[in-house]
Amino acid sequence: MLLQLPGGPELLIILLVMALLVGVPVVLLGVFLFVRFVTGGGDSDEVAELKGRIEELEAQVAAGDEAASNEVSVEDEGSEAGKRRERSEQRETASEASREERPASSDDDGGDR
Repeated sequence: MLLQLPGGPELLIILLVMALLVGVPVVLLGVFLFVRFVTGGGDSDEVAELKGRIEELEAQVAAGDEAASNEVSVEDEGSEAGKRRERSEQRETASEASREERPASSDDDGGDR
């Protein structure tokens, strides 16, 4: 039994399938790369503009950090003084409350004996 080789119509169908499977992705890739390289010059202007804007914002942040650190140190000093004041007030209230409780407890103890 002899093997048959594909002839005219079979070869055309094989070439058509190969063209669809391989050719279409290659053409799409080529169009994408062409468009990207042709319009690539406009992107460099935008990138340069964005880099300039980034430098401006970094300068603003640096200036803001210096001002914020000065404000924070002043606020920290103020908040620590406020905390000390609150602690001393709490101690005074606690000591006043303990003074008020002592005589009352000594009266109760003395009455039971």
